[in-house]
Amino acid sequence: MTSTVSRCFFILLICCSSRGLNVFPNLEDVAKNARVVINDIVSLIEEDQCRSDLLTLADGIDKLDLWAMKMIDANGKWNPAFLLGNIKSLGSYEECVSIHQSTPYIKGKYCLANVHLSSNDEKIDSLLEIATQKRRNREITMNRTNMPVPDLLPSMALIQFGICVPSTCSIADVQKAFGYILSKEKNANGEAQIESCYTNDAAPLSSGDLAFIGCVAIIVGLVFLSSVIESKFGIKEDAGFAYSCLMAFSLPTNWRKLFFISNHPGALKSLDGIRVLSTLWVVAGHKIIFTLQEPWANKNFQVESLQKLANMPFINNMPSVDTFFLMSGMLRSYNLLKEFQGNRFRFFTDVARRYLRLTPVYALVIAFYATLLTRLGSGPRWEKFVTEPGEACAVNWKNNLLYINSYVHNNKHCMIQTWYLASDMQLFLVSPLVVYALWKKPVAGKWILFLMAAIPICYTAWYTYSYEVLPTYLLNNSDEKLISYQRDVHITTHHRMAPYVVGLALGYILYVKKNLHLSLMSVISGWLMCLLTLYVVVFGAFNIVQYDHEYDPVESALYASLHRIAWAFAVGWLIFACNNERGGIKNFEKIIHISKLFRKLIYCF
Repeated sequence: MTSTVSRCFFILLICCSSRGLNVFPNLEDVAKNARVVINDIVSLIEEDQCRSDLLTLADGIDKLDLWAMKMIDANGKWNPAFLLGNIKSLGSYEECVSIHQSTPYIKGKYCLANVHLSSNDEKIDSLLEIATQKRRNREITMNRTNMPVPDLLPSMALIQFGICVPSTCSIADVQKAFGYILSKEKNANGEAQIESCYTNDAAPLSSGDLAFIGCVAIIVGLVFLSSVIESKFGIKEDAGFAYSCLMAFSLPTNWRKLFFISNHPGALKSLDGIRVLSTLWVVAGHKIIFTLQEPWANKNFQVESLQKLANMPFINNMPSVDTFFLMSGMLRSYNLLKEFQGNRFRFFTDVARRYLRLTPVYALVIAFYATLLTRLGSGPRWEKFVTEPGEACAVNWKNNLLYINSYVHNNKHCMIQTWYLASDMQLFLVSPLVVYALWKKPVAGKWILFLMAAIPICYTAWYTYSYEVLPTYLLNNSDEKLISYQRDVHITTHHRMAPYVVGLALGYILYVKKNLHLSLMSVISGWLMCLLTLYVVVFGAFNIVQYDHEYDPVESALYASLHRIAWAFAVGWLIFACNNERGGIKNFEKIIHISKLFRKLIYCF
C-alpha cells in the first residue's frame, strides 16, 4: 500500500535497506522513480506551464540541482509509529515555499492533501483502523469532503500529506495528479482532497487591512497624546467630559488602575480566586481539545488517557463555563437589588453601559481576526485554523456585535469561544424582570426562578433522550453527533441558563440574608454535599467518556440535564459559605491577594 503513495511524494531521501542505514540512497534510483511519477501524471495536467515546470523538475532531479532536490525533500513521507496514529506527514512547508529558482524560473508551492484510505484486504483495513484510532468512519466530514469543518472537532483519523510542486500548478492539477496515483494502488482504495495550497507571495493589503491599521494608529496616537498630557499636567478632576475621555487612553492611568488592588467593605469574597481558577481550567480544557486536531506522533496516548480517572478534570472540563454563568447571574442579581433599593435602576442606561464596556475591545479583536491576523504567520494548517475563522469574522461580525452569534452563525463561527458573551448578554437583558419580581413579590419571584431552572432541565433531558444527543463532549462519537452537541446544546442559551438562574437566586440570598448565622452541623453538611457534588459531576462521567462506551439515552439524558445545575449549586455553596465566614477564607489571604492581580486581565477572557 505504501509503495505507490510514497512514489507520489518523489521517494524517501533517507531510508533503511538490507545493507544497513543509507543516509544517501542511490540518487540515480531517486531520479528514475521521480521521472516515472512525473511522466505518469504530466498528461493529466491542464495548465501548459505546470506541465512544462514538472518536466523541468524532472530534468533538475537528473542533474541533482539543489532547488529540485529541495522540492523532493520538502514532500511528506510515511512516518514511523504509523500504527500509533502518526498519520500526518506534513513535510517541510518552509523548505517548499522558500524555493525560488531564477534559471529556470521555478517557485515552490506547498499543498496539503487530506486522504481517506480503505482496503478490501481485511488485514490491511484492520491496520488502518488501528492507525486512525477507530475513528476512520466517524470523521466523515473531514475525510471525505472538502467542506469547512466546524471548530473543536477531533482530527485523529485524518491522514494528511504535504506536497511540494511548482507554483504554476493549480489546486485542480494537484488534485488530479494525486487522485490518479491513489487510483493505481492495488491494496487500498483512496479518496483525497487538497485542503489548501500556499506560496511565498504576499497578498496586497486590502481596504479592510488599511482601515484596521488606521484605527490602531489613531488609538496609539491617543495613548501617546494622553500619556504626555498626564505626565506634564497631571490629572484634572474638573476639566470636562472631553478631557476625561482623552485621559481614558492614558497609559500611566490605566497601568495604575490595572494593578490597583482595592478591598471594598461590601465586596463579595472568593470570587476573584474562583474566576482565576475557572479561567485556567477553561484554557486548559480548550488546549486539550485542540490537541486532538494537532499532528501528534502518538495519538494512541490520547485514547489511553481516557482510562485514567485522574485525568477527568481535564477530559470533562465543560462545567468550568457553568461557574461563570453562576457568578454572572449572582452579580447581576446582587447589583440589581441594590439599584432597586436605591431607586437607581435605569434599564437602557444599564444596557448601554454594559454594551459600551464590552463591545469596543470586542469589535477591535473581531476586526483583527478579519484583517491582519491572517498575515502574521503561515504554515500547513494556517488556512484551517486562522484564515477560515478570519473569513467567518469578515462575514458574520454583525452577529457577534449584536450578541446573537450563539444562535445565528450560518455554521461559520467568528471566534467560537465568544458564544459565551452572547449567551451572557441575552441573560443579562432578561434578568431585571426576574429580579424585580423577587424584590417586589418574593413568593412570585421564587416561583419564576424555579420555573426558569426547571424548564431548561426538563427540556434538555427530553431533547437529549429523543434525539440521542451527547451529554457532553465525547471523543468516541462521530462528527455528526459532536456537531449536533456543539451547535444545538453547548452554545445555546436555553440549554445553558440553569446555572445563571441559580446565580440569580444566590445573589438574592446574599443580599437579603447578610451575615446569616449557620450552625456547625449545617456548615459541615453543606461542605460535604458541596465536595461530593463537585466530585460526582467531574468524575461521575468516567464511564461515559470511555472510548468503547455504548450510548445510553437514559444515562445521557440524566447527566446532560442535571450536571450543570448540580455544579452551580455546589459552587454556589462555596461562595455562600465564604461570604458568611464559613469557608476558612482567612487562611488563604495570600492566594486571594494574588488572584486580585489577575481579575481585571481575566475580564478580557
